[in-house]
Amino acid sequence: MLAGLIDRTAFAISKQESRYTLNGALLVLKPGIVEMAATDGHRLPLAACDANVGTLKNEERLLVPKRAVTGLRRLANGQEADSPIQVAKDDSHLFFSAGDSILIARNISGQFPNYEAVLPKSNTIKATIGAAAFGQSLRRVGLLSSEQTHAVSLALEPSRLTLSTSGADAGEATESLDAVYSGEPLRVTFNSAFLLDLLSVVKSGDVEITLKDAQSAAEMRPVDAGEYRYRYIVMPIRM
Repeated sequence: MLAGLIDRTAFAISKQESRYTLNGALLVLKPGIVEMAATDGHRLPLAACDANVGTLKNEERLLVPKRAVTGLRRLANGQEADSPIQVAKDDSHLFFSAGDSILIARNISGQFPNYEAVLPKSNTIKATIGAAAFGQSLRRVGLLSSEQTHAVSLALEPSRLTLSTSGADAGEATESLDAVYSGEPLRVTFNSAFLLDLLSVVKSGDVEITLKDAQSAAEMRPVDAGEYRYRYIVMPIRM
């Protein structure tokens, strides 16, 4: 479960050292629930699932550094599926232990952004697309996108999604695929690398995209969530 939370979020940890509160993932422990979130300021994946967190009575928020998240993924991967990982902390350090292994990490000081405040609440435009076909089209079209922005436009029209991009020297690419959509035509542009990060996790089934307009944050999620409640918030590129 912990490995699954990391796989769904850690790719969005910021690489900018100056934004130190974003240089890690937020692990939230609640009675009966575990959540993890990460952000680089442009997208925010949030994953949660029901879990036995022992005798925990109150919410605990642990800001785990990026390198420690990688180590924690290896620690989790090395255990049997039903093996528990013990979590502890003091004023400045986090401790994760399983079997004969223990990981000690610095607890990042500072405040992780209030991600609940940025979750879209008025996205009424909805489209549903097959994850596998969406990912394949994005990879093909994205080959000709700008190396700086990786910008790919998504044009929605009834029952159809058209992906397009134009590279200054490489040329243009356009590809269409079926989608469940019945609203007014809408065109929105994203960093295709951000979308492919999502589709590297959600490889099958359908993906639901909800939007307010072409400038506001979009929310994407797998239609069949399984044991994880997974939301991916991503900002469009303003062209």
